[in-house]
Amino acid sequence: MTRWNDEESTGSGMFLLGAVAGALLGAGVALLMAPKAGADTRKDLSDGYSSVRDAAARRYREMADRASAKFDEASAKFEQKVDQYKGRNSSTVGDATSPTGMPHA
Repeated sequence: MTRWNDEESTGSGMFLLGAVAGALLGAGVALLMAPKAGADTRKDLSDGYSSVRDAAARRYREMADRASAKFDEASAKFEQKVDQYKGRNSSTVGDATSPTGMPHA
């Protein structure tokens, strides 16, 4: 019974992949067979490529800016924790030594 479900889920995934591939292929054929001049079709494809490239570059910049902000935030938190740790250690060391810096007997 489990084997049947595994085969069914794989078949569904393959069907979906085939449907997407078919849709992309159909869109490409439709562009090439459209009653437009070759120059117009090439211009449309170039414009589409440019807009996708610009959108990808914009998305990359947004993600890089977000990652940089998160990194800066994490660095600030880390530095704060280091400062807290240093403060705790210096107060602990101060308690264990006399004013001359020598340990208590």
